[in-house]
Amino acid sequence: MGTAEQLTFEVFYLSTRDRSFRALLATVRDPDEADDLVAEAYTRALANWSDVSLHPSPLAWVARTALNLHRDRWRRSSRLKLVPPSEVPAYSADIDPAILESVARLSPRQRDVIVYRVLLDLSAEDTARELNIDVGTVGTHLRRALAALRDGLAQPALSPESTVEAHS
Repeated sequence: MGTAEQLTFEVFYLSTRDRSFRALLATVRDPDEADDLVAEAYTRALANWSDVSLHPSPLAWVARTALNLHRDRWRRSSRLKLVPPSEVPAYSADIDPAILESVARLSPRQRDVIVYRVLLDLSAEDTARELNIDVGTVGTHLRRALAALRDGLAQPALSPESTVEAHS
């Protein structure tokens, strides 16, 4: 890889790494796992930068690679590790833990659409291409996911005391 390619990759990495991490954290929920997966995805992108740089959305390529790595690991371990929102470290504090919790409760397809459209800020067309679905389907899943997130975030959390009082 030439110096110009290295600089191009470096600029890409520095400008997209945080978004990639936040997007993956919304799916993986374990900050250490998300960090490891993002690092592996960027390592693979660097190794294939001459091809990845020609991809319509290199950021989507990295995200898809990280998500595929996560799914492969999950299948091998047959369990998904979840981290309670209170344990999400400060470096991911720009995403409200309540939002992470709500995103985790979405269906896998809705969660993927939220990750690509909202957290990675990809167009509907790029999201459709990456998820191998129609653009209209992206819109449908996005509307449903946003409605579910609004409903989930609008409901106040009930304390054990208020639950007992409500049933008295």
